[in-house]
Amino acid sequence: MSMELVEVMRTAGSVRRHRPDPVPDEIIYRMLDDARFAPSGGNRQGWRVIVIRDPVVRASVAGLYRRGWYEFHAPLFTLPGEQPQPDYYADHIHLVPVHLVVLVSVAAITTTNEALDTSRIVGGAGIYPFVQNLLLGIRNAGLGSTLTTVLVPVEEEAKRLLRIPDGYRIAAHLAVGWPERRHPAQLSRRPVEEFATWDHFDGPPLRPAEP
Repeated sequence: MSMELVEVMRTAGSVRRHRPDPVPDEIIYRMLDDARFAPSGGNRQGWRVIVIRDPVVRASVAGLYRRGWYEFHAPLFTLPGEQPQPDYYADHIHLVPVHLVVLVSVAAITTTNEALDTSRIVGGAGIYPFVQNLLLGIRNAGLGSTLTTVLVPVEEEAKRLLRIPDGYRIAAHLAVGWPERRHPAQLSRRPVEEFATWDHFDGPPLRPAEP
């Protein structure tokens, strides 16, 4: 049974501990079937998704993930001279039953405007609404995942492993499975008043209407 949209949005937190139980193919198909209605520039729909279930391929991807994590990401959270702390998600990711590697066509996020094409932000508009739709679909199905870009520093190795042709970039990696723990009743986030203001950056905070 589908959840209410607002409930899905308010409880779709990152899940990094999963049970190894298999995920039915029809659930994965349905999530992708719904996610494809995401907006994209010029409706170019530049996404491609590699759905990985094969344990051997999954283990190889997990090895690249751990390299990306421990060599490139973990040092950002480690004091100089110290060793990175073990990360449960990275160390057990090969056990998560389904991996989704989300790709984006470079042609689909390329424009004729240099200011847009050289932006570190704008290109994401063509792919991350699709990824967010996937995350909401995953939560709606009772599954759990977390959005990571840890494969990006090892993208060339990942492209060789997964036979990804030129013209595509890795945008996200989602390990999808049944959560080990129950989803939260509601996530903890900053209130609207702390991030939304009227008319200018330093304008008055947006507050709920008076009753």
